[in-house]
Amino acid sequence: MKFNFLKKKYGKELLIDLGQISKNEKFITNDTPFFISFYEIFFIIEGSGKFKLDNEIIPFQRGSILLLPPNKWRQWYKTNKPFDGFYLIFEEEFFSSFFNDTLYLYRFPFFYNTSTPSYIQFSENEFENILRKLKEIKEEIQNLKPDSEHLLRALLYYLLIKLNRSYPQDKSSNKNHYRENTILKFRKLLEENIKRKQRVSDYASLLKVSKSHLNKLMKVYFGKSCSVIIKEQLIIEIKRMLLFSDKSIAEISYELNFSEPSNFNRFFQNIMKITPNDYRLQNDNS
Repeated sequence: MKFNFLKKKYGKELLIDLGQISKNEKFITNDTPFFISFYEIFFIIEGSGKFKLDNEIIPFQRGSILLLPPNKWRQWYKTNKPFDGFYLIFEEEFFSSFFNDTLYLYRFPFFYNTSTPSYIQFSENEFENILRKLKEIKEEIQNLKPDSEHLLRALLYYLLIKLNRSYPQDKSSNKNHYRENTILKFRKLLEENIKRKQRVSDYASLLKVSKSHLNKLMKVYFGKSCSVIIKEQLIIEIKRMLLFSDKSIAEISYELNFSEPSNFNRFFQNIMKITPNDYRLQNDNS
């Protein structure tokens, strides 16, 4: 299943919304895998369980905040009831159009970092402070005024900063890369183009830099070559397609620009030490 943002839910276009899980329980916690095109943050106030984001298993309990970027498969993996919480959803445009910065949400480490978890566990006092901000957002959405969009953006901005301060640091990379525009542009382009573009020269061309310069940046900030990072992203995409599509191995290989399914199988097995078909069987969502 795929869901898009309901921009006209409140009559006028509004690119942010807040809801309660218990009021949409059948829709939100259904164990069927689903795919959404917007950002989503869950605030768990009751219950526990596990949530699957692509191939990442996220444990949750009261005080857990799940930080979920768009265009990844989700699934409520195991849920112990009673279960409740809030979900805050928003479109990238809600920020990028105001700040005139298409990389704005890439400047936070939690939405696109594959080496640290996609959640934060808060203490009771810290979590109560977060919930008070959510209450302000809810009240503002329920009583929209001409300047509500600005206040809602300010409240969301506050929450993102608070989450950023509490998010575990990624010790495998130089955190200054969140201020390096070329790095952030590369990460965004990689997310958007990995199915079609898998060479260092492709991204160097898109970024209008030399291959050597791009490789140097990757080494400085991540300690890896650009080709290794591209391969890691390609593996993520392959896993996603194996687990959440009904396409055959051959169809996936051709869609990802492999000349032959045998080359695709070899590439995957060399990195994952298992064939694509065996990986699919071992991680069957059915």
